[in-house]
Amino acid sequence: MIQRKPYDFMVKYQQQKDWVDGRGNFIAFAFFLGGIAGGLFLASAYFDNLLGIFIAFLLTGLMGASYMLHLTHPMRFWRMVVKPGTSWISRGFTFIMLFGLFTVITMILMQWAPDATTAITTFKVLAGIFAFAQSIYTGFAVSYVSAIKVWNSAIVPILFVTCGLSGGLAILLAIMVGQGSAQIATLENIIRVVLIAFAIIVAVYLWNATYSSTAAKDAVIRLIGGVLAPLFWIGVFLFGIAIPVVISVITYWVHDASSALLITAVVSEIIGGLALRFAVLKAGVYEPLLPSD
Repeated sequence: MIQRKPYDFMVKYQQQKDWVDGRGNFIAFAFFLGGIAGGLFLASAYFDNLLGIFIAFLLTGLMGASYMLHLTHPMRFWRMVVKPGTSWISRGFTFIMLFGLFTVITMILMQWAPDATTAITTFKVLAGIFAFAQSIYTGFAVSYVSAIKVWNSAIVPILFVTCGLSGGLAILLAIMVGQGSAQIATLENIIRVVLIAFAIIVAVYLWNATYSSTAAKDAVIRLIGGVLAPLFWIGVFLFGIAIPVVISVITYWVHDASSALLITAVVSEIIGGLALRFAVLKAGVYEPLLPSD
């Protein structure tokens, strides 16, 4: 075990602990759940899949529960909700509640008033706006922390929302496979585009962080060649990008790919999305107060 000296924070880069250790892990899970819930709703609304919308609603509920578990005093959560002007977490709670409200109305109309197409479309759009807000705000909550340079980037919200959309599309694929949907081929084409975009954004994020500051460069080194390398290369790269892309190429050429192969891609993308949140949060380091030798 590494013995840390009391003055290490003055001369060494120090990993942040609030969002990765102990209760902090619930923040990473909340960010992950919010991303895939938003992505799943948007995809399900586009394909008019009621089950996907319902699962997105449940995942959002789990996101809220994960936030509550993170709090030392859960019954005081309302203090965050009433400060949307200064807190991204507060804005997040607002997005979650409004998304939940409009999603419930959308599901009721789709189930019991399917002919009310105008109303369904209206509430789908409203819920979709807050689904996107719920998904991207987690990136803003992270990038807003100026003290941690690898987080303080405009690319982080784009990275998180793209990752969430990738995971949401993957879950919808699993739902469609179970339903025997005729729209699977169309969904797979969308997934291919999103996977390519995700891989490019990850590369741009790391490249940009390397040149943005010494602290961000130190974080990137931890990710690609340091203590976090297994999490990044196995969790994010292998499961989140490589395996889904390979399976996507196979399914492109083999049009009757097995359900087992598709589900493997789904599970892999979900693992990759979760690994990305943990990798980015764990890579966050504070700059030392004094330059080290």
